[in-house]
Amino acid sequence: MHQLPEIAAVEELLYRIDANMGAAEAHGALCGMLCARGTVELSEWVDHVIGEQDHGGRLLHDVVHELSELHQSTLEMINDAGGEFRLLLLDDDDALAERVETLAAWCQGFIYGLAAGGIRQNSELPDDAAELLKDMVEISRASHEVDNMAVEIEEEDEVAYMEIEEYVRMGTLLIYEELQPLQSTQTIH
Repeated sequence: MHQLPEIAAVEELLYRIDANMGAAEAHGALCGMLCARGTVELSEWVDHVIGEQDHGGRLLHDVVHELSELHQSTLEMINDAGGEFRLLLLDDDDALAERVETLAAWCQGFIYGLAAGGIRQNSELPDDAAELLKDMVEISRASHEVDNMAVEIEEEDEVAYMEIEEYVRMGTLLIYEELQPLQSTQTIH
């Protein structure tokens, strides 16, 4: 089974180098680029995530190593016919508002990744993919609605969040399959 790195570890490393993206957004960007192109060079994705870095050394090496593991795990998972693909998000133990914010950041990254991979707003997409993309744009705005709201978390909210997370996960796989049909069948024997 493919293993994603811990989101907290990736987040901490990216924060320490003042990267352009947080962990969830970076993973979303990678998945968007993979959907757009089918393959993404590690160095190109890392450049998007960390931006201009003038300090080298051990910390930057650690960041690139962690991102390399995330890149490899994601490639394996998105091409796994067994449906092992997962999003790099917070755990159920974290506050719902934080999880919503993280899912919104993941979706923002995904949309960014599609654009970085060459999918433009006016690109002709299959109907299902276009509809999912519209939904992801809406989900990416969710964090703004959660900010500064003192909400009592209801059980229905938890269920709704889990359904939305699963929708995004399955939607990503569907977009990948529609835009990269050969990629997703390569692993089926």
